[in-house]
Amino acid sequence: MTSQSTTARPSRSRFPQTAAEQLAGRLHAAKVNGGAAVATPRGNGRYGVTGRAETRYTVHLIGDRAFCDCKAGSFGRPCWHAAAAWLRRLADTAVAG
Repeated sequence: MTSQSTTARPSRSRFPQTAAEQLAGRLHAAKVNGGAAVATPRGNGRYGVTGRAETRYTVHLIGDRAFCDCKAGSFGRPCWHAAAAWLRRLADTAVAG
């Protein structure tokens, strides 16, 4: 019998994921890669995010949309860099509020 991890992890599937599943996966990846701590506010809704290979990406949060200059973001796909920026914005809002 195998033991299960206590941290819920989105399942990986060969089948297309729903938008909610994609976002859950990117949030999980953001948390694994340092969460809000890897996102640095730059003002005007822009965040610098350090990627896994020490690559710097810029994420721009406008309303409920996120734009990242990484490969996935350039195709309009959710990425963990944008999720990290969202986490940082939420954390900063919680502290200020």
